[in-house]
Amino acid sequence: MRAVLGLAVIALGGGILYLYYGKVVPLQKVVADLYEENTRLIKQLPTGRVERTEIKEDRTIVRIPSDSLFMPGSTELSPQGKRKLNTLASDLKRSGFNLLEVAVYTDRSPVKSNRDRYPTNWELAAGRATTIVRYLISRGLPPQKLAAISYGDSRASGTSASDRMVEFRIF
Repeated sequence: MRAVLGLAVIALGGGILYLYYGKVVPLQKVVADLYEENTRLIKQLPTGRVERTEIKEDRTIVRIPSDSLFMPGSTELSPQGKRKLNTLASDLKRSGFNLLEVAVYTDRSPVKSNRDRYPTNWELAAGRATTIVRYLISRGLPPQKLAAISYGDSRASGTSASDRMVEFRIF
């Protein structure tokens, strides 16, 4: 009986060691590698007025002023914006990301130009979000991994440039 019990303890201990070193440790390495990759990607972001970059457990968030990507009051990408998105697309293709959410925010000042096309800030932000997503698709990113989100001025504190933001949420 003791021999059977001893063998059971050895087998259980071996099973626990297998689970820890075979499953837990590799998972910890994957998480550490993802963190390092996110940090590397952030360091390679184009220079400019990047307001804030955050690394969270499940995603990296990069906020870029929309003024550095778009022509004023329009959904047309500026030449500088295209360069920034080209760099982002190249980095994302190499990184093997799972999902990219493009969220666009505006300030509370009324749309002045193109009012017939974009009567509210929500429509302008939606147009900008889809323009970015379409542009990234044209640069080879898979459409099933991209999402466009418009917040318009619903979360704006006023009319400051800090409210006019594009947020890239990389999962």
